[in-house]
Amino acid sequence: MLYAQSDSLAQKSYEDLDSLYLVYRYNNPKKAKIYADELYVKVQMTKDDRKIGEALFRKAFIAQSLNDNDDAFKHVENSLSIAKKINSDSLILKNIVLKGNIFSLKGDYKNATDQYLSAKDIAKSMGSINAILNINHNIGFLKKQTNDLKEAVQIFTENLELIRQQKSSDLERLEIKSLSFLSDTYLKMQDYKNAELYANEALQKTSFKKFQDLYIYNSVSKFIISFQQKKYKISINHINSLIHGILEFGDRQYLTTSYLYLGKNYLQLQECDSVIKYFEKIKVITAKEDFEFPELKEVHHSLGICYTKIGDKEKSLENQKLAATFDQKYDSINVIVNNELHIKNDIVPLKEKIESLDDYGQQQKSRATLWYSISGVLILSLLLFFFLYRKKQQQAKKRFQELLQTIDALEQSKTESQLVKTTTSVITDESVLEILEGLKTFEEKKYYLRQDCTLGFVAKKLKTNTSYLSNVINTYKEKPFTSYLTELRINAALIRLRNDQKLRAYTIKAIAEEFGFKRQETFSKAFKAQTKMLPSHYIKSINNQ
Repeated sequence: MLYAQSDSLAQKSYEDLDSLYLVYRYNNPKKAKIYADELYVKVQMTKDDRKIGEALFRKAFIAQSLNDNDDAFKHVENSLSIAKKINSDSLILKNIVLKGNIFSLKGDYKNATDQYLSAKDIAKSMGSINAILNINHNIGFLKKQTNDLKEAVQIFTENLELIRQQKSSDLERLEIKSLSFLSDTYLKMQDYKNAELYANEALQKTSFKKFQDLYIYNSVSKFIISFQQKKYKISINHINSLIHGILEFGDRQYLTTSYLYLGKNYLQLQECDSVIKYFEKIKVITAKEDFEFPELKEVHHSLGICYTKIGDKEKSLENQKLAATFDQKYDSINVIVNNELHIKNDIVPLKEKIESLDDYGQQQKSRATLWYSISGVLILSLLLFFFLYRKKQQQAKKRFQELLQTIDALEQSKTESQLVKTTTSVITDESVLEILEGLKTFEEKKYYLRQDCTLGFVAKKLKTNTSYLSNVINTYKEKPFTSYLTELRINAALIRLRNDQKLRAYTIKAIAEEFGFKRQETFSKAFKAQTKMLPSHYIKSINNQ
């Protein structure tokens, strides 16, 4: 059957395959992938760069739809390279927008913002209103994801009005997406009336056959609204009616959200066996490292509660630990992204007030009294400031000297390489010993400096699973994986910055990237948490020695 299908596809023309891809790209991405793959095979024989670039874009689009972000990113980069080579603005634009979407789905909103703003400049230069509307919509999505909800509503509402003014069938899908995201944003604002209003309007324009992904998206909003309104059994029934379609559609985000709300509903109904069933499924799905799921902390916390209720103390403790150490990065990301997206348009005109000459004398007298009072307060404040400043300088100097002693100890322990040997000498479990030896090699080869170093990455290197590796690190390193990884990176930074004058001349952003951090802010925060000093102060102190 497989060979028959391949033979059948091989006989189809480029145009036929492209048409079939376009038919299924939203409603059945798994099927669309078959046509996209065959399309790419066919165009490679033509040596036509434009067609090859378009085919790669289609492969990237479908990979992203199926949550295969690594594959999507690879195809986008290849398509973008060809687009730049043949100087195709339209193909460059599509790829940059898709690249932003991939970053967005991975939770990397900073890079997503950069891509969208770059794409918007290209769309403006091309005079493409449709593209600008699509990009505005994506920026609104980032606002929604980073909890700038009022501004997100404003962007979606204005965009919806502009879309409807265009009266273009090409914008029908974007109109429904705007309705969908308005519903979702109002849901986040706990305005369930407007959330349901926009979800219903979007559902009237969609079905399982037409814009299936948006039909599922709004159906998901509906069962979340039912949950928020404490209609738990209605919400459960709604989810169960959707699950089969979601599984066929193949989107992990929709599937995990469905399992999340099944678990949340059953938690409210105090049915712990069902909570465990669906939340454990979420853990399996999210084990893939490129899948961003902010609610994972809630999942672990709820599992901890439910395992306690059924008497499984070991699993309860395991999940409570995971909940307690889950990376709380979203608040800082939200602030940074919204600062980048926000455009200040408010220009407040200066207003001069001219007081009556009759009151002039009284005002001067009042001002003199006020001036004396302010002067006294300022003098006291300055004295206090100098006292506190001097005290702070002394404390900083003391901290720096203590830090240098710590670095000396780190360099000594690195030379002697005693850490793993001491730990492993009393361990009899061979699998644990193997992992600890693997971690020793991991540290020696400095894999922790890679930006893609995650628990999944290390587990793959050590040929074990993430859960077992996490438990070993928690037990024998006496810290969660995130803390273990961060400590290795900061220790490496401390040593190299002390010894490498050239490195100290780098920007903090460049230094952060050198030691495996994707963002300057994360590096600075981690550095200060471990050393009580900002990296810039540490560098300045070394240079002043």
